Amino acid sequence: MSKDLNVTSAEQVKLAGRIQDFHDELQSRITALNGVVDRIQAGWQGAASKEYDRVQNDLNQRLRGMRVELVKLEEIMRMSADGFTQEEDERIRTFRKMDDTSGGQSAILGMA
Repeated sequence: MSKDLNVTSAEQVKLAGRIQDFHDELQSRITALNGVVDRIQAGWQGAASKEYDRVQNDLNQRLRGMRVELVKLEEIMRMSADGFTQEEDERIRTFRKMDDTSGGQSAILGMA
């Protein structure tokens, strides 16, 4: 499947930027939402206030996890924009040569 995917480094960097923009927008909206919720909740008392606070805290934890994953995704996109280094390409070629089974037995198994 990945053989059919042709993405340039510029496109990967652009996508990483869009991921970062989404992360920033998400953070801004979360901050605004929490501000509104805090003002509304200030007038609540009792069980309803406690339950809503629990739900809001759970949501905030999930959103924090999502933001962490977005940062990781952005970093991966930026790192992959440079592609494989020459050393990585050479390692891949070496592994492919070692597993050449044209003689009926894997070269890897023959090394043991």
